[in-house]
Amino acid sequence: MPEKFYITTAIDYPNAKPHVGHSFEKVAADVIARYHRLLGDDVQFCMGLDENSQHVATAAAKAGVTPRQWIDDLDEQFRLAWRKLDISNDVWLRTSIQEHALASQELFRRALANGAIYKGIYEGWYCPNCNNYYTDEDLADGKCPEHGITPEWLQEENYFFALSKFTEQLAALFEDKDDFVVPTTWRAETLALIRRGLRDFSVSRLVRGDTWGIPIPGDPDHVIYVWFDALTNYVTGVGFPTDPARFARYWPADVHVIGKNITRFHCLYWPAMLIAADLPVPRQIAVHGFMTLEGQKISKTTGNLIDPVDLVDEFGSDAVRFYILREFSFAQDGDFSRAKLIARHNADLANDLGNLLNRAAAMSNQYLGGQVPAPGGDEPGDVELRRIADGIGPAVDRALRVFDFPTALDSIWQLVSRANTYVEETAPWRLAKDPAKRDRLALVLGNLAESLRVLSLWLSPFVPGTADRIRERLGLPPVATGDLARAGWGAHPGGLRLTRGAVLFPRIETK
Repeated sequence: MPEKFYITTAIDYPNAKPHVGHSFEKVAADVIARYHRLLGDDVQFCMGLDENSQHVATAAAKAGVTPRQWIDDLDEQFRLAWRKLDISNDVWLRTSIQEHALASQELFRRALANGAIYKGIYEGWYCPNCNNYYTDEDLADGKCPEHGITPEWLQEENYFFALSKFTEQLAALFEDKDDFVVPTTWRAETLALIRRGLRDFSVSRLVRGDTWGIPIPGDPDHVIYVWFDALTNYVTGVGFPTDPARFARYWPADVHVIGKNITRFHCLYWPAMLIAADLPVPRQIAVHGFMTLEGQKISKTTGNLIDPVDLVDEFGSDAVRFYILREFSFAQDGDFSRAKLIARHNADLANDLGNLLNRAAAMSNQYLGGQVPAPGGDEPGDVELRRIADGIGPAVDRALRVFDFPTALDSIWQLVSRANTYVEETAPWRLAKDPAKRDRLALVLGNLAESLRVLSLWLSPFVPGTADRIRERLGLPPVATGDLARAGWGAHPGGLRLTRGAVLFPRIETK
């Protein structure tokens, strides 16, 4: 049986349409999921919507519709955005479904039975935008440090989760697994929270007229506070508690991919909740920085947004994916720029990759009728191509295991660059003029075809549509599970037929 691999992204609030800032996390997780499928793993990739937030009820009321009407409409818009970006999730989880209510209530029951939940009086500040509770010390000039709004003062009976009881276990988790949170930048921040002392947190809200959420089991006057409910989606997505066999197969999650603003909840609350319910903790949490837009904070309030659907319609899915993955790092924030996207499109995709395919296809058809032999040769350029091609695997694997997408693409682009240089060095157009060099000509073109075949496999997690178009030109089927076993140089047993076709990436002319 193949190895299992379970990956998730954070689920989004459907209080407004998705924007380009949501895209980095989804595209990054998609690359990891696709890579593990190529390795032959049994992958489950879970995404979805956090629909039980008060955000939803508030937004729906402003729009004059019911919460159900609101989330159903936003659900379609989020799904469309991720389809446009070729996100290959296996599970789409909506927290309004009955299965998720059962999972949240079961997790609550287990934690309650184990003494990790108690009833008390909450008194303090609450920000409805991030669904978080704050002390006076947490506030920035009296406002939510995340959203810059004045929080609400709450005083009500709540159920509390005894997070402080799990301080030693959480500290041990970080000590035992130095890669539990990656990159290390975000690990240090989480450790600092533990050292400052963990506070118990509220896990319920009193039912009011417009309260929207999952009832506390046995106490209908309370609903489960959004973070206790939302985090549970990760176990709901693989069958907890209704499908024990599926849950046993895929849990614990191999990695949760999240943004830096929710590390407290995923790196502290969530492991403690699982321990309290006698369930294994996730293996790893990968944290990414924020995306700004043309130097400004992405904001629904100010309208500084780009719709990913519009972006893909203008530039194409693979151009958008490539730009995001080439330019943005998990270790720090990054800025989205249309000018930089166009520059990457023209330089890397049109000039480098697209030109390589077009030249190889044109020469193969002109000189060999499109039929090229298996790769080979022992001249320095031949050896160098093979060396670079065979070095991609270890380099990509190292980079993706620490979510370093720019470095992974850099290692792949070494072969793109070297193959283009190889064309200039070998000059097939000159070899074609000398009948005595026909064998060498065929071998050169065979090496170019093999370079493209190898590239089609390694590029497929990053730019899947482009990878399959390259393979179609080579007469090969689309990339399939386990195909990395054939990524080594010379793995194709015979010649390939390299056909002409449309330009992969037409240059974008700017004014």
